[in-house]
Amino acid sequence: MSSESGGVLRLKGGVEWQHIDDEVVVLDLSSSAYLAVNGTGAALWRLVAAGTTERQLVEELMARFAVDVDQAHADVIRFTTQLRDLALLEVGTT
Repeated sequence: MSSESGGVLRLKGGVEWQHIDDEVVVLDLSSSAYLAVNGTGAALWRLVAAGTTERQLVEELMARFAVDVDQAHADVIRFTTQLRDLALLEVGTT
C-alpha cells in the first residue's frame, strides 16, 4: 500500500524507540522484537514516529542527502516495506 494518495504513515502502538548517535534502537513491546535502524532509515524515523507521508519522506531524503527523486523514492519504498513486513507501520487517513 502506498501513501502517495495521502495516507499517513505512523508507527503502530507499543513501539518504543531511542535515537542514539546515528542509530535508532527500536523495541516492539508486543513481540519483544529488537531492531537497530541506521543510515537513511534513522534519518526518516522521527518523521514516521510523528506521522508522515511517503512524499514527505522522499523530500527529506532529497534535502538531507542530495539524492535525486528516483533514488529517494526507492529508498523510502524499501524502508517502509521493511517496517510493514515487521508489522511496525500503520497507514491512516489523518
